Amino acid sequence: MSYYHSVVWIDHQKATVWQFTSTEEERTLVRSHDQHQKVHGRKSTHGGHRNPADPKFFEEVAAALSGTREILIIGPAATKQEFANFLRAKHAPLGKDIVAVETADHPSDAEVLSYARRHFKALDRMYQPAAGDAGGSGAPTSN
Repeated sequence: MSYYHSVVWIDHQKATVWQFTSTEEERTLVRSHDQHQKVHGRKSTHGGHRNPADPKFFEEVAAALSGTREILIIGPAATKQEFANFLRAKHAPLGKDIVAVETADHPSDAEVLSYARRHFKALDRMYQPAAGDAGGSGAPTSN
């Protein structure tokens, strides 16, 4: 089943994707194929070199987002932004559906869902037409 809202918590080892409504959710866990890869290589004057993200991992996370219309991406480090850039470059329709990329350490599943529901509730309120409005101030629509 597809849901309108999704939140992705992602780091270099795993991603958890929730597609949800105010009362239901579906959770998908995707693990990197090389979970034990060394993330930081040799040290240098600018803080070290980071190995590139695993494109197969990103593809599997993107597949878990199928059918969603608004995506919130959160995580503790740079992987969240790398994943957002990947979606924009390789899966443009999903990339256009990203509403925010935000920092979050390692919250529990309940904390992630609670945060995402509050985030989307506030976002939805921003795009609701005002009373008496013909709908011109509502959220963008797509056919």
